[in-house]
Amino acid sequence: MMRGVSVGALILVLGSSSVSAQQNLPRIDVGNRQREVGGPAPRQSAPHASSAQAPDGAPITAPGFEPSRAKLPIYRDPPGQTFTSLKHNFLETTPMSTVQEFLRYSPGVTFQETGAPTYDFVINIRGSGNRLNQHTRNIQMYEDGFPIMTADGFGRTDMLDPHSFSGVDVYRGPSSALFGNYAYGGAVNFRSFSGAEIDGVEYGSEFGSFGYFNNYLRGGKKVSGPAFGEADLSVFASDTRNDGYIAHTAGDRQNATVLLKLTPTPTDRLILKLIYNNTFSQMQVRQSLNQYYYNPYVKNYGCAIPTAGNVPFCNNLNTYANGIYGATIRQSSSQLGYHHNIQREIAGLRWEHDFDDATTWRSQFTYDYLENRSATWMPVKIIGGTGGPVYMNGPTVGISASTDITRRASLFGFPTTSYLGFFYDNLKLTNPTYAWVPNVWSYGMPGGPTSKMDSYHSNISLRAREEIALRPDLTAVIGFSSNWNRVWGVNTVYNYSARGAVQTPTQVGIDNDYWNTAPEASLTWRYNPEWQLRARYAAGYGTPNFSYLTATVNGVGNNGTMKAQTNMGVDLGVDWTPTRDLTVGVTAFHEWFRNEIMQLTAPSLVFYWLNIPQSVHRGVEVSADWRPIDGAQFLLAYTYNNQQFTNFMDPLSATVYYNRSGKAIPNVAPHSLTARAGYDIPYGQFAGLGGYVEYIYKSDYALDNANLAWAPGYGLFNLNLHYSRDIAQSWLKRFDIFFDVKNVTDRTYVAGAAVMTDGLIGRTGIQQDAALLSTNTGASVIAGQPRAFIGGVKFKF
Repeated sequence: MMRGVSVGALILVLGSSSVSAQQNLPRIDVGNRQREVGGPAPRQSAPHASSAQAPDGAPITAPGFEPSRAKLPIYRDPPGQTFTSLKHNFLETTPMSTVQEFLRYSPGVTFQETGAPTYDFVINIRGSGNRLNQHTRNIQMYEDGFPIMTADGFGRTDMLDPHSFSGVDVYRGPSSALFGNYAYGGAVNFRSFSGAEIDGVEYGSEFGSFGYFNNYLRGGKKVSGPAFGEADLSVFASDTRNDGYIAHTAGDRQNATVLLKLTPTPTDRLILKLIYNNTFSQMQVRQSLNQYYYNPYVKNYGCAIPTAGNVPFCNNLNTYANGIYGATIRQSSSQLGYHHNIQREIAGLRWEHDFDDATTWRSQFTYDYLENRSATWMPVKIIGGTGGPVYMNGPTVGISASTDITRRASLFGFPTTSYLGFFYDNLKLTNPTYAWVPNVWSYGMPGGPTSKMDSYHSNISLRAREEIALRPDLTAVIGFSSNWNRVWGVNTVYNYSARGAVQTPTQVGIDNDYWNTAPEASLTWRYNPEWQLRARYAAGYGTPNFSYLTATVNGVGNNGTMKAQTNMGVDLGVDWTPTRDLTVGVTAFHEWFRNEIMQLTAPSLVFYWLNIPQSVHRGVEVSADWRPIDGAQFLLAYTYNNQQFTNFMDPLSATVYYNRSGKAIPNVAPHSLTARAGYDIPYGQFAGLGGYVEYIYKSDYALDNANLAWAPGYGLFNLNLHYSRDIAQSWLKRFDIFFDVKNVTDRTYVAGAAVMTDGLIGRTGIQQDAALLSTNTGASVIAGQPRAFIGGVKFKF
């Protein structure tokens, strides 16, 4: 029925004649700038205003001291930070199934698809999470300043519908001084539409290849009243469906959000945030590299029913034949009903109080509930057992509380912004796991219990920051955070005798605490209105979570000696804005990692984690936004990433180690690029008609620590054609029609891969070569989307 509504809406639009021209191409703020191009003029009384002029004639203030930032939280557009701000405008006529369409226009950001490529994927900043193939880790994520990462550092992207966001802020590089634990690679803050921005009701529908469609609605208004002062309310709801381009990856997603801002008094503001998400998706088993080449979409060779003949082409699973213990049977994802189902509710409330014009106190509380009913991969026995598919169930309940104060004053005659905040978050996780019953199909069926994980994870953090306008064109920043983290719990593994009798469970208990600190210091020099230079030193940290501490190369066991990973980095950047129509940003970075956590797969197919003593990450990020004439726009985001081990002895057995120093860290592409060239007719009878071509490139990269096996590089072309019109004096204010061709040349490419495990040839002590690695089922390769056609319509009422 919803697809019928979309087609009917398209006919309605094509038949409309009461239209007026769309005059201006929407703008995007992209790059490393610490201010908008030609930003708003400062207040005349600002002591740091200079006589320099911006391109629009407004006087220049010290970076970070613009009046537009005066009432914003400290993390919004922070001076010195390598930072990208993306606005939704340039994507208004682009079909967006995930937030990848947003984030790929920030340099430094790449993605890894997971085992359920329909919605969930891993966000990486400078390769931060490329060694981990489940969930987003090693960065922090927020919606409107409310945390959407759990306290143990796990984030999910399937709860994010890009149509609900007016903008995204990306913080690149170690950022624990500003965002605390797990921000050792950076952070992302998604900003919802406000009621004032929507000012009415908007309905959109997208539909296309592989059964994809997304129907969404957003509404909002800003009003004033004597009883409540100002009130700004925005709501969003969407329903997304997809049959999946890979066999057994169909899914659906329902999202709903509410953002309410109240101003009961001139000095008080209340912000309420509500998030609901329900995601269901079938899951496909990842493939070896050879299986990917033979059968990338798992739709040939009859993979749904394993046979001796299709083993080279289908990466199926071994599970217990009776669903409890003993002999195993080979099964496909379809036979097991392999899937995940996540329900999540987040509620947050923030109170902001102004003591005076210069001092603001903010306090907020967030409640986060996640119900997990999903397939995953874990060891099914304690020691000497093999890895296998398990069904995970149970809740994850978290809370987060913080209070901070920001004061804008002067120190020895220098304008300053001072910040001090206290943070606490806690997580309780209860996840029993079960074996899969074979040949159930459909939604599958859990069998005998295999384990139960009961754990807690808490963080207590103090963060301070001082921003000082040393001159009208120079800002210095000093920041610091201190975090105490505790991880404790018990992982219980159930054992069975050869006859199926339940034996005494094996229990692994962990109670670890970690204390980490992170300094930050930066200088931002606005040499003139066209040039800005940045230099920054910062540190980041990320502590192990409970699952890392209870998995070893032999299966479930005590891995409690793991250390927190730390990152110390230097950024040097320059931003060039010669006119309002051209912005170029270049940042060079060099980061020293200690005890970086890497996920590996043991020969028994068990996931485990270990620390890499030392490694180095370095590279260059480039962004550009150019509008040479009215209606034309060129965008570019490029990243060069060179990551190497500098001290790592890779344990291929209990007695054989290989030195990986100087080897490239796997799963990090040296070169990645997103470029777009588009034109919208700005005037006349055909105003609003436009299109663009988009090019996405990723170079080849190593898949294993020895750099023997490589994922091939690729380049993708996307084409878009759209038509947008504003309608004067009508209940229908605006409509958009758009059509995309994704992956025009139908390129087959690797969209995600776990790190391959290097192994030994028998008992020789000699490591396997590339040919043997290509048949390794631990390669975990997943293919990207082939050619797809997607259309859409959108209405503003």
